Amino acid sequence: MGILSRLREFFETRGSISDPNMWMVPYYNSTSKAGVTVTPDTALNSATVYACVRILAETMASLPLVIYRRTADGGKKPFDTHPLYDLLHNLPNELQTSFEFREMLQGHLCLRGNAYAYKELDGNGNVISITPLNAARMNVIKELDGRIWYEYIDDLGKSFRYPPDFIWHIRGLSSDGLRGLSPITLARETIGLAIASEQYGAQFFGNSATPGSILEHPGQLKQAARDNLRRSIDDFATSKRWKTMILEEGMKWHSVGMNNNDAQFLETRTFEVKEIARWFNVPLVMLGESDKTSTFASAEQFFLSFATHTIRPWCVRWEQSINRCLFTPKERKKYFAEFKIDALLRGDLSSRYTAYATARQWGWLSVNDIRGLENLNPVENGDIFLQPMNMIEAGEKPDEKEEENPINGQPAKEEQGQEEGQEVKE
Repeated sequence: MGILSRLREFFETRGSISDPNMWMVPYYNSTSKAGVTVTPDTALNSATVYACVRILAETMASLPLVIYRRTADGGKKPFDTHPLYDLLHNLPNELQTSFEFREMLQGHLCLRGNAYAYKELDGNGNVISITPLNAARMNVIKELDGRIWYEYIDDLGKSFRYPPDFIWHIRGLSSDGLRGLSPITLARETIGLAIASEQYGAQFFGNSATPGSILEHPGQLKQAARDNLRRSIDDFATSKRWKTMILEEGMKWHSVGMNNNDAQFLETRTFEVKEIARWFNVPLVMLGESDKTSTFASAEQFFLSFATHTIRPWCVRWEQSINRCLFTPKERKKYFAEFKIDALLRGDLSSRYTAYATARQWGWLSVNDIRGLENLNPVENGDIFLQPMNMIEAGEKPDEKEEENPINGQPAKEEQGQEEGQEVKE
């Protein structure tokens, strides 16, 4: 089966954003000024980075992805008989569900700025399978004649070169139009400081929260005394916490390390959480980080803002990439892919029902439209739209149009200006 057989062993471990094998890549000059090596592999050791990637990957993977067909009146209808519908909505390949597949690709985008998948084609050029590729092992080459090639190195070290017709490439923010920029590389110093702070905290509390120190002796120690002191210190350092150390011959203990308040350890860690969240555009409330400016009421607005300003751009990026890479030029005129993001944009129950009532009364939503938004089955005669009785055409005066009886459609009065209460004569 071509690349599927070569990659079968590689994908036997189910694709996941937590699988280190999915992020292997040689990075050069990846050491931050904090002295920590920051790559997509090590960045996931930061709780904030992992949480941001997980939130974005799981959200994009959980949204329904539907293939629509354009209608003659400018509308759209789900087209579940298109071959891509089952691949994108259910099973893209024999090893992964649609959720796992999209979660993996979105994880690649968040960490490396690019996501790649191999398109297996049948004899007619139709896509019959989509297999994700390790973004760390892909290189995009542009030759002098303008042709684009995708060079991929598999887990056995073999190199394969594919034309764009066989590769689905989703780019993040790009500076050359060929490859997306890696967010982890751009945020190296921020993430490096966060990891260094965490390591410092682990070492600090691993040392019984005791800073560095020196021993002061009034005279000069002989070799036997030095050896005895060294054994005592080693025993003290490797013993359980809170053990008492006995100092002899007038020796004094002086602490020379700075305390946690001087180092502003907790403040630094809190600041780095905010900085990393800013890189990924994820609200702090979704990371479990308290925000003094947020309340229970404003938290809903944060979630709506997350759907509008964070998830929606990712959806558009995916949708346009699908239309560019998976549909033929002829198919693009008839079909398109779209995420159903309505569920993320819904407010609370009271707000939704108020909005539904307004839309129903003013005639732009039917009963079945509303039930569909609430994930309910349609009902008989539920596609009828209402029209307000007191509405007239723009620019028309009320006395220029006869008021019709809403029951039989006949004029309610025989004459204009007939007084109220006067009988109508035949």
